[in-house]
Amino acid sequence: MSVRLKTLIISIMSFLLFVVFTNVVSYLVIDKYINKIESKTVDDSFDVLTSILNKEENSIKSTSLDWAHWDETYNFLENKNEEYIRQNIVDNTMQQLKVSFIYYLDQNNDMFYKKTYLLEDEERSEIEKKLLNKSYLGKINPSSIEAKEGVISSNNKLYIVSIAPITTSDERSKPNGKLIIGRVADKELINYINTISKSNIKFLDKLKDYNNKEELTIKNNGYILASKFLKDINGNNSIEVTIDIERYLYNIGLSYLMIFGSLYIVALLIVLLIDRFVLNRFVLKRLKVLNSFIGDITNKKDTNLRIMLDGNDEFSHIAQSTNNMLEELALANIDIKDMHERFTLVMEATKDGYFDLNIEESRLYINEEWKQALGYEAGDDRELFHEHFSKIHPECLENLRKRYKDILNSSTDFFDISYRMFNDMGEIVWVSQRGKIVSRDGEGKPLRLISVLINITERKKYEEDILFLSYSDKLTGLKNRAFMERELEELDRNHYEKYFLIMGDVNGLKLINDALGHKEGDKLIYNVSKELKRLCSNDDIVSRWGGDEFVILIKGKSKDYVEELITKIKVACDSIKDFPINVSIALGYANRDEENVDSEAVMSVAEKRMYRNKLIEKKSTRNAVTSSLLRTLHEKHSETEEHTMRIKELSFKLGTSLGLSKDKLDELELLGLLHDIGKIGIPEHILLKPGKLTNDEWEIMKTHTEIGYRIAKSTPELSHIADEILAHHERYDGTGYPNGWKGEEIPLLARIINVVDSFDVMTHKREYKEAKDIEYAVEELKRCSSKQFDPILVEEFLKLLEREELI
Repeated sequence: MSVRLKTLIISIMSFLLFVVFTNVVSYLVIDKYINKIESKTVDDSFDVLTSILNKEENSIKSTSLDWAHWDETYNFLENKNEEYIRQNIVDNTMQQLKVSFIYYLDQNNDMFYKKTYLLEDEERSEIEKKLLNKSYLGKINPSSIEAKEGVISSNNKLYIVSIAPITTSDERSKPNGKLIIGRVADKELINYINTISKSNIKFLDKLKDYNNKEELTIKNNGYILASKFLKDINGNNSIEVTIDIERYLYNIGLSYLMIFGSLYIVALLIVLLIDRFVLNRFVLKRLKVLNSFIGDITNKKDTNLRIMLDGNDEFSHIAQSTNNMLEELALANIDIKDMHERFTLVMEATKDGYFDLNIEESRLYINEEWKQALGYEAGDDRELFHEHFSKIHPECLENLRKRYKDILNSSTDFFDISYRMFNDMGEIVWVSQRGKIVSRDGEGKPLRLISVLINITERKKYEEDILFLSYSDKLTGLKNRAFMERELEELDRNHYEKYFLIMGDVNGLKLINDALGHKEGDKLIYNVSKELKRLCSNDDIVSRWGGDEFVILIKGKSKDYVEELITKIKVACDSIKDFPINVSIALGYANRDEENVDSEAVMSVAEKRMYRNKLIEKKSTRNAVTSSLLRTLHEKHSETEEHTMRIKELSFKLGTSLGLSKDKLDELELLGLLHDIGKIGIPEHILLKPGKLTNDEWEIMKTHTEIGYRIAKSTPELSHIADEILAHHERYDGTGYPNGWKGEEIPLLARIINVVDSFDVMTHKREYKEAKDIEYAVEELKRCSSKQFDPILVEEFLKLLEREELI
């Protein structure tokens, strides 16, 4: 569609919309104004009608009171005087009073006498039915002397009525009946109302529900027909009043609006024609010249053409902008040619590849330099697509497919991937591919991918060398701490579920470094690392954590494998004989479980267990805490070193028989040495008293379990056996001390020490008693089973004694 036609259509549509809008607005404003005036006219007409009827009702009320409060009327109801009728109730009187009917009712509201004037029988019957309704008349107060006035309708005629009680002129006598007087609203009264209200009024009998108060106004082109309902003297909406008014103001306003609209349309048509001429002369003609010039540029593809338009309007500015654009395009073409030449030279110089993939058609373009470098043989783009992916290393192919899928499904345009390929000699070539999605369809699906292929084989070899050096320990050749931390981060990131960590600390390294020099210390570390590599599986990761510490990561293996490996490592380290001191290593392990969900927590548990192992290792130079406490205990009390060592060995054997784990056996050995450590806080006169202790002294003696608990809690190396030290004098039946724990409430290790310690005390001499024979001790254990001792532990301990051939 041409601009000329579009402009014409827009002008005509704008013209029509403007005309319609203006006329609608004008009509609505005028119509609203006229409706307001006409509504007021209707209301005024009804007000005039109401006012005139009120005057007529007051007039008939006055007449009814004059006759009802007259002594002769009162006496007439008393004796029905015929003279009263002949003199007063005649046609001449009815004509003078302008009344159509008069009714006399007695005190029971029964008809006493009546007189009608110019009324048909049917009309008179209808009036009497409405006025002489006893149910209504009975509601009027019989002692009241006030009159009641109103209107009724019959046969579409309106009657003005008044009902007054009959009494004497002094109004002191009790009413003896009622007087009903009424007159018809004749033509004279109707014409008078029509003249005053400037309308045509009719009265109709309402045939609907009397309680309905609906009003209705209907307007047509020339007249207003309004209706309203009046209450009759009985209080019902039984009289419909219709008013017919000519719409003078509406008709005049409509004619003026027609004249104004016609003139307005003519004026707008003239303006439209003028605008059309101006638009064609100054806009469309110049636009046609500009369009023709752009068509020449498109056909000839000559950016040296130029256009000239006179004037200083928007079209001349567009023409100048077009000329400027053509100059820029000419320069850009030169730059594009230069860039293409440079790009070709750069690709040849760098020997990099240019990769242009049509994803939808599986067509691939690769520059000649890269094809020669890797030995492509495909003839067309589709064959090249399949050959390229056939050259990718099988180990990289699946991962590359996933990466491509992620690239194609993401909203990111740029990507960077690396993978291995084979050249025509079968050699591995590392390739870095960097590129961009340059085209997508309407749904965002990629259509075209462009990238650069770079040979990074040499760089990869260099990176592998650097990586090996950065993740390896120079002295031992093991992985270093940085490598292990990276592995642990990977485990946490992938939520790897089943793995163990073993942490080891070589005992005596500082002593060798200080006494023999660091060269010998390095030799010790190297020998230990050699044993670790020899004993661990190929898929176990052994690392030097730092100094004399090692960490072993074991994935996908059982706890039995780990404990067996620890035993082998300890035996191997004990067999190293090239140093003046015995070589040993403290080991602790932990596994990932529900309590230790990340590597940091697992490492922390393994480290604690390693230090716990160090405390009970004789060869450790870090068991000073244990040695110091034991030395103080032995100096202060009759507890001998032989006793503690027997407890340690016997409890270890019993724990082994029970199948305790390695870390629990370490705890048990340490507990055997230090279970009575709290006795260093008991006064010597109580500890060394040869006779029986008093009750007070015994209470003091029993506090040694709590003292030992506090010592262990305040010593980090011993805190893990504090609860067992506290409970080692609890009895299985709950009668022990200090807490009266019962059964399995007592920690297992404390129950073991209770059995072993009691047996050793009974079978060895003390300052305050002689030793008992083993048979006696066995019988005591059996007797106190389930009382003082755990019966299962007693049974297992007796089996141990049999195996040791002690019984």
